Parts: sequence; C-alpha cells; structure tokens
Amino acid sequence: MHTPSLQNQFPHAYLSNSTEYKKNLRELLHYAKNVLPSIASTKKNTWPIHHDHCFLRVILDNIVGCAWYEVIPSPAYKNLTDEQVSAALCLAKQLATESVSLHTLNQRSKQWRNKQLKLVF
Repeated sequence: MHTPSLQNQFPHAYLSNSTEYKKNLRELLHYAKNVLPSIASTKKNTWPIHHDHCFLRVILDNIVGCAWYEVIPSPAYKNLTDEQVSAALCLAKQLATESVSLHTLNQRSKQWRNKQLKLVF
C-alpha cells in the first residue's frame, strides 16, 4: 500500500530548510515564549492573555483565518510554510509594539473556536 508523502497529503505545508526560514521560526518562538508573555506580565489588567501557548493560538489562528489546526498539521511550529512563519513573525512583532489590537485578535480566535466570549459591562 502506498502512503502519500507529507507534501502530497498537505501540499500547503511544504517545509523549508532555508536559513531565513529557520531564523524566522526561532524568532517567532522567542516572541511567543518570551517577549509577549514578558510584556503581558506588565499589563495584567489590560492584556487578555498572558501565556505563551495563548499567544501562539492567537497568532496562528489569525494568520490562517480559522482555528490553526484546521489547516496546519500538529505540531504547528514544525509544519508552518515559509509564508506562514513570516506572517506569524510579523504579527508577533505588531503585538509586541501594540500596533494591532490583541483584544480583537483574541476575540476572533475565540469565535473561530466557538469559545465563550467575555461580556464586558
């Protein structure tokens, strides 16, 4: 029985071995695991999320336009395309500088996952 290759099963997930891809992936993971949680710790009352896995969820969901696991095989960080890594890193940097709304991106992510939205009165 023939088993299709990962590239045939998920053609969008062809992985790059380029130096730039690896650098961008390392930087993305650094932002998600260190930079953003560090910033969040100083903004406990204003940022809705604080943990590294939450930042990755928000970033990945927003770059693919749905729950990331619907289009990216798990583990996501090992299956991102060049374009996805670049977009994710760009979004992580925008979150760090607060040039995009973390609240909006988090709410979008929750909607795609059918999670309870927080009501603010």
